[in-house]
Amino acid sequence: MILLPKLALLILLTGLIVSAVRFLIVPAIDRISLALRFGSKTRGQILGYVTSLPELVIVVSSAAAGVFAAGFWNIASSNIINIVLFLGAVVIFRQSRDLQRTAFIDEISFGLFSVILPLALYALNVQGSVFTAASLLVVFVVYKMLDRRLNRRTVETTTSGPVSVKLFPALLSLVSGVILIVTAGWFLGVVAAELVVELGVSAWAIGWILGFTSSLPELSGFFVIFLKYKRAGTLAGIDDTQEALDTLVASNMCNLGVILPVGVMVVSLLR
Repeated sequence: MILLPKLALLILLTGLIVSAVRFLIVPAIDRISLALRFGSKTRGQILGYVTSLPELVIVVSSAAAGVFAAGFWNIASSNIINIVLFLGAVVIFRQSRDLQRTAFIDEISFGLFSVILPLALYALNVQGSVFTAASLLVVFVVYKMLDRRLNRRTVETTTSGPVSVKLFPALLSLVSGVILIVTAGWFLGVVAAELVVELGVSAWAIGWILGFTSSLPELSGFFVIFLKYKRAGTLAGIDDTQEALDTLVASNMCNLGVILPVGVMVVSLLR
């Protein structure tokens, strides 16, 4: 009976996170990007980093609670689930042909790398070492350098002409969404620790449950992006796939190269 309230709380917190992404984060990023004239790639990367906030707070809270294994599997499973959800959105909106473009080879490679490396770290049993954390930070820096070098044109601003957007409401919406995501994500980590410690649920299983719940913001982001372009009548272009793909890759690489090292550092400081 104790398990049911905990699972109900997980569902409630997940709903809050998805709502924050759908109604606060994505609209705010669109308005800010319009005002600052960001291109589709930059918009996607910003959304990817923001939707990684649940993973950040879950990893930190689970590490602080002594169940870092749940946080690690949250990262590993989230990266896998993100790719599955992205492909699902691509199929539903019939954009699979866009992924065959050579321009997307680097992003697709980064996405696959973000799935393979965590599994390799687990197989080698080095996922919790400080050296691994430092190496992952280097990996993230290299990813950013390569992404910038290989996509010089697409990272530039693409919006032209006069724009009239009030930044303060957009920033307020963004900050509100971030606060809601961070708060809900923290409690997700707390609930995960309780399930592991009090009920004896394996950290691996909890990590996968958290991986799914923390991937729902990305899923919401993918669908909102494609719907936005569909309603604008521009779904036939490649900007929609570019934005969604960069949301995926930025989120996964941030999970791997920034958030996981933060969790390792928390564990190291508490030892």
